[in-house]
Parts: sequence; structure tokens; C-alpha cells
Amino acid sequence: AVQKRMVALDRYRGAVRFMAYAFVVIGLVLLFAGSEALLRAGIGLSRAVGLPPTIVGLFIVSAAASAPEFFVAVQAMVRHAPEMAVASVVGSNIVNLLLILGLGALFTPLPSPPKNVFRDGLAMVLASAALVFAAWDGSLSHMEGFTLLAGFAIYVAVCVVMDWRKSAQDSAARAQCRAPQSFGMSVFLLGAGLVALYFGGRCLIDGALVVAQQEHLSSTMVALILVALATAVPEFVFMLSMSARGWSDVTLGYLLSSSLFNILGVLGFAAVMYTPGIPVTANPDLFVMFGVSVILMPLMISSWRLSRFNGALLLLGYVAYAGFLAWRLGYLPIAGLHG
Repeated sequence: AVQKRMVALDRYRGAVRFMAYAFVVIGLVLLFAGSEALLRAGIGLSRAVGLPPTIVGLFIVSAAASAPEFFVAVQAMVRHAPEMAVASVVGSNIVNLLLILGLGALFTPLPSPPKNVFRDGLAMVLASAALVFAAWDGSLSHMEGFTLLAGFAIYVAVCVVMDWRKSAQDSAARAQCRAPQSFGMSVFLLGAGLVALYFGGRCLIDGALVVAQQEHLSSTMVALILVALATAVPEFVFMLSMSARGWSDVTLGYLLSSSLFNILGVLGFAAVMYTPGIPVTANPDLFVMFGVSVILMPLMISSWRLSRFNGALLLLGYVAYAGFLAWRLGYLPIAGLHG
């Protein structure tokens, strides 16, 4: 009888584990579909009201790419797991700057003009440093959230001033070929995208919390690995799409902008909305993100592009980070360092 109960319990645990991962996959699909719908709807609406290309690129393309992180952060707060909001954003940014940029540069060298380097790249360094400083005491307070949002507003204002007169031939405007032709269809896609993002974030967080429980992992580690990779999918697809169309000149700028949206916009909003503030448990990873943003600067300045060699270096950096995560999980015991 005891053996039968043990077998039944194992089957039950297996079913729960399967359902948890299934929820993660469903959440991933919904987040991707929602961000794509939001992107097309935003471009369609902006074209209908005659917005300039710089607004399309800055507010719509980058914001749509960051939408999964935003909705995941909201669901993490609703589920009383706010530490996952920070961990997912930090993990997603590390994926963006190491894995996705590395793969993109390995596929084709990515131009990094001075404007992207000294505006977007430097802003990424400053935003990462600000987040490390703000989280030094182990939490993000309301005031620190307002400070991040103020930094986001300053960055947006600088971008608008610098790019307002950008030519309509800007690569962001080329994405309009994917936009719906009618205003009504754009509104429909906007609503459908928001619904998909809401339920996608809910499924992903619910599944990730159960995965953490079943695999005996902290919610922070699950967010850094599983949730971060899932929410970075729109950026990865965007990079592939732009490279395939020969528009690699926009890839670097939009990945940096999306990462800045994550830090300043998503975490700033989350810290302001959550009481009494967001606990931060991904402290080592904050320093990794800051270090990556600093290292990226000379790589971008080198020949004003990310070469294939630089892409390989970024990929090796992500492999090293993955090894660091594996060591923290106990999969890579190293004499003198691990337990």
C-alpha cells in the first residue's frame, strides 16, 4: 500500500511539473503574440495620426519589445512575488546585451554609430549604475522608483529632441509594411495584444512559481533563467527579422532602448506601484548587468560596429554567466568556491 501511494505521489508530482512547464510555454506564446500585435497596432495607429518615424521607433517598437517584461512585472506584484520583477528585468537585459547582441553580431556585423554609443550606450551604463546604487540596501523604494521614471523621461526627451527631424526613410518606418491598413483593425490588434500580454504574463508567472517549488529553486533564480529567456524572445525575433531584411543598422539602438525601457520604465513603475517597495535579491546579477553595459562601450567604439569577433566575445560572456548561474544552483561544484 505504501509503495502504491509513493507511485501515485510521483505521478502527481510529474503531472504538476508538466503543467507548470506547459503554463510557461503558453505564457511565452501569448507574450510573443501580444507584443507582435501591440507592435503592429502601434505602427498602424501612429501612421493613421501621422506621427514622425522617431516616435514610431522609440515609443512603439522599443515599448512593444519591453511589453512582456512590463506585464510579467505586474503579474509578479499581483502574485506577491515582487522580487521576480527585478530578477526578470535584470536577467532579460543580460540576455539582450550578451546573447541576442552576440548572436546578431555573429550573423552580421552590427553598426554602432557614435549617437548610439554615447547616447544609448552611455544611458545604459548610467541606468545600470543607478539601479545598483538604488538596490544597494536590498530594495527599491517609492522614491527610487520615481527617480528611475524621471531618468526615463529625460532619456525620452533627449531622444525626441535629437531624432525629431529624422528622415522618413528611417528603418523604424520600414516596419510599417507589417502594420494594418485600417484604423479599426489597429484598435482591434491593440486590444487583442493587451489581452494576450495580460494572460501571457499571468501564465508565465504562475508556471514559474510552481516550477520553483517543484524544482526546489528560489523564485529569483527561476526568474533570472526561465522568465528572463522567455521575455527576451520578442527582442530575439526582432533582431532576426531586421537582420534578414538587411536593416541591421537599427538592431543595436533598439536593443539598447528596450533594455533602458526595462530598467527605467518597468522597474520604475513597479517600485512606485508596489508597497512598501520591491525587495531585490538578484544583487550579483545587478553587478553583472552593470559590468556588461560597461564592457559593451569599447566593443561598440571599436570600428564603430560590433564585429563578428565582438559577437563571439559577447556569446562567450553569456556562456560564462550561464556557468555562474549553474554554480550558484550547485550544478558546478568548484573546489574552494562552492559549499
